[in-house]
Amino acid sequence: MREEIHELLESKISLHDKHRFEVKLDVQLAPERKNVYRVETYFFVPRALNVTPASYTKNDFYNSAQKYLRFKTPQMSLAMLADAANRLSPLHGVHRKLIPIMAGRHDMAGEDAVVDEIKLLGAIARGAARDFVRLLLKDLAEARQSKPDAAARLARVSEAALGFLGEVKALTAAMHFLHGQVSNPSVPVRLRDAFLFCDEYLSIRLENYLTTLLEEVRQNAQSREALAVLDAELVKLVLEQRAYRRSMGYPSLIKSRGPNELMVYRRGVLKKFVSSGLFLQVQVSEWEGLVQFLYGLAAGAAMLFATIVALAAQSRYATNSLPFVFTVVIAYIFKDRIKDWLKLIFSKSMTRWLSDRRADILDPGTGRRIGSFKEAFSFVPPEQVPPEIHRRRNADNFTTMDQEGKPERVMKYEKEVTLDPKPILACHERRKDLNDIMRFSIDAFLRQADDPKVDYLNLSDESDRLEALHCARVYHVNMIMRYAAQDSAGRPQLSYSRVRIVFTRDGIVRLEEVPVG
Repeated sequence: MREEIHELLESKISLHDKHRFEVKLDVQLAPERKNVYRVETYFFVPRALNVTPASYTKNDFYNSAQKYLRFKTPQMSLAMLADAANRLSPLHGVHRKLIPIMAGRHDMAGEDAVVDEIKLLGAIARGAARDFVRLLLKDLAEARQSKPDAAARLARVSEAALGFLGEVKALTAAMHFLHGQVSNPSVPVRLRDAFLFCDEYLSIRLENYLTTLLEEVRQNAQSREALAVLDAELVKLVLEQRAYRRSMGYPSLIKSRGPNELMVYRRGVLKKFVSSGLFLQVQVSEWEGLVQFLYGLAAGAAMLFATIVALAAQSRYATNSLPFVFTVVIAYIFKDRIKDWLKLIFSKSMTRWLSDRRADILDPGTGRRIGSFKEAFSFVPPEQVPPEIHRRRNADNFTTMDQEGKPERVMKYEKEVTLDPKPILACHERRKDLNDIMRFSIDAFLRQADDPKVDYLNLSDESDRLEALHCARVYHVNMIMRYAAQDSAGRPQLSYSRVRIVFTRDGIVRLEEVPVG
């Protein structure tokens, strides 16, 4: 196999919050064949945290990990989205699919299709606005640093930003027009409610993104004059969005005083509704058939050993004698060890032959099966970690003694995903490629971590006085991921990534990407 960057897989690892990080794979589907990719993740956990097979079970791992499969958000500019004549725009889809419903031809499939287009409208609009604002923020920062032609570059950024605001206004006008259509009494209440959810969500997100852009515009006093027109337009649009939600009676309004819990809660509910149009259904089942059969074989082999020893002892010693009792007890001890040893051997096959869990992947719109998912977790003895993983783990050691100074336990999580692009492409023109997301919590690693601060007595260089310094006590969990897939020509590919999770007992401090060579 060749080691190279995948054509079909791209990994992004980011901090989600204080106790969780997120691994996102962008999966590009090859349309002419089934797509299979495998991801092996090795966690190198300091022994000081006392994370052992006894204290951290399979269930603990799976309870710490949230996994999602979703379609990537289709890319479309706000201008193209607002164009009701654009056949690929969900606005066009809503208008077209509302016609038979408004004509009195009601059926659940038709309503579901309209709700799906409304969700897709919200998701695409959010993604387009986010990406454009992200680009403008980057351009503004670069323009300010370009001293020779900063004024000219700021003018170009301002022009691009004003063009973007024009697209925002066009989309807002299109949404208001659509609101008039869905308010018709012939439209079912479910469709009106779905549109109002999308409308409120878009207004919140547009206000968020425009406010973020306004903050960046005002960051530098020297460039404020060059961006004065943009500043005024941003203020106007932000206030218009807020006034619009107030006029509609939407509850998502921020207050200068108070906890504003309703705003955050409401935004989360609306986001989940809109995003549900992209998420695939993963019907996870505890796949116990083969696993339990093999584990039963292990228990049977161990019991067979104990029975043979007991029969042999019975033929040689009296059943009420001490030698017979000692022999049976020793056989019982070995029976348990044999059972655990065989179970360990079986579990080493991981997802190639057996797995902890299996699931069918279903298209949420059609309910059709479009793939399968299987996963397995285990602790791995250091000597059984593949050499290429060991080499990457120790690549940044200062000396050969480093490894002995930081003893670790190794956990391995492996998953294999199979996707069939044919039913996806048959049903979707805009939703094709996928995101494979795992969100992982380190809470279980923190139970036996020491205090986050430790005092260090130091002699000051400047004052020649002794001073007590507070030093952070951090832990490192190194995570190495191996990705196996095929390129567009069907050739096998391998690639690796490594991330160091630095944390204290209070939570994650930072993520460090480490070159893997």
